[in-house]
Amino acid sequence: MLTMQIADISFYQYKYNPDWSISQFVDFRRMATKSQGVIIRAGQADWKDIAFDVSWKGAKDAGLQRGSYWFYDSRVNPKRQAELWASILGKDAGELELWMDFEDKYKGPFHGHKHWYDFAERIKALLPHKQLGVYTGYYYWRENTKPTDTYFAQYPLWIAWYGGIPKIPPIWNEWLMHQFTDNGNGAEWGVASGNIDINTRKGDLGTIPQGNQMTAIFGKTQTQYQEITK
Repeated sequence: MLTMQIADISFYQYKYNPDWSISQFVDFRRMATKSQGVIIRAGQADWKDIAFDVSWKGAKDAGLQRGSYWFYDSRVNPKRQAELWASILGKDAGELELWMDFEDKYKGPFHGHKHWYDFAERIKALLPHKQLGVYTGYYYWRENTKPTDTYFAQYPLWIAWYGGIPKIPPIWNEWLMHQFTDNGNGAEWGVASGNIDINTRKGDLGTIPQGNQMTAIFGKTQTQYQEITK
């Protein structure tokens, strides 16, 4: 199967002046020599990533296909987080998937997979034309969910695993993206901060798997990926 590398970024990949104005930008045209796409953080909790607008436009201008992710924060109502994410994207939700990032360790009042369900359902209702996906780590998922809860198996998996073949939660039998380092060579990717998350992605970005096409690419899973685009 065809694989490629793709970076994910946030405001951490920029450099700033004391007043938080950007002093050094991400060079997306350089990034486009390494990959066809990029995943950009839209925000967390009840705030928008301060570099999102610059990144979203810069990536588009460089011809990169864009996906976004939201760092779920258990201290803030999940539906409120989903609504903010949708409002930030507006009419331009990008060309790639929307990734729900579940790695929160704040232990807030909205901690746990039952609240993640509310988050997922709300963003799905607000942006029904978009494919959703799940970002998480193997041990984090094992410690914060129940093995019998297969709801999230309908979404493609982006697994964080540094070193070797990744372990994946048992509700999935395949991953779409694998984050294999958080210490990539930023200079090669046009990143000012000096390091960057790098991922392996299966498939061709030119033919993004959507809905039932996930099954055609990866075979049957315990729960068929839900057809979101209709």
